[in-house]
Amino acid sequence: MSGAVPGRVVGLTAKLICRIVLVMDIAPEQHRSNFGSNPGNPAELLWFFESANLAHFDGFLEVPQLQWNGRLRSCAGRFIPGSRKFLRAVPSIIEIASYLRDEPNANALILDTMAHEMIHYWLWVRRQPFGHTAAFMAKMRELGVSRYNPAPRPRPFRYLYCCAVCGKEFPARKKLGVLACAKCCKVHSNGRYDSRFRLLLQRSLSRDEGLELANKPR
Repeated sequence: MSGAVPGRVVGLTAKLICRIVLVMDIAPEQHRSNFGSNPGNPAELLWFFESANLAHFDGFLEVPQLQWNGRLRSCAGRFIPGSRKFLRAVPSIIEIASYLRDEPNANALILDTMAHEMIHYWLWVRRQPFGHTAAFMAKMRELGVSRYNPAPRPRPFRYLYCCAVCGKEFPARKKLGVLACAKCCKVHSNGRYDSRFRLLLQRSLSRDEGLELANKPR
């Protein structure tokens, strides 16, 4: 799932939630899957996968590798296609951001993210382009899931750079190499790098400052 854009938080529609409840009226922490293809999958992720699979894909999809990802922040989930090579088959992977478990509406967010990534997987299984294509968007609207991450948790910036000429500031999460202000280079140097407009390290940022800048619309 791609990074968030400004706007209201978009969750699962009532239609999607109702269909899932009708299919599997059990709590994720109580569920134990009998789908044996990937026994190492976390039980709670299997519940979310199987719920959406039965409700929206007629149980068609085999269980891929499911796992939590503690590094995802701007993206709530990720689909990694597998390999179909003979004797070297590798299962596809669906990753869900671990931090979603700590959100107030965790179950709805995880269901929303899982369904989004399953559309990518569904297209891949059908040997179709599995990006955010027209087919993807049509299925997304049918399921009522979000296009963007409704609850991003970006990492804080750590450094603040600025252009020595125009003064524009550039927050960064790691120290930058030899870079220049693109705007100044375009206006004064026909878009070529010009050391006059090199970005200079202004100062290091506190964690609170870095988080504030990371959450500020740009």
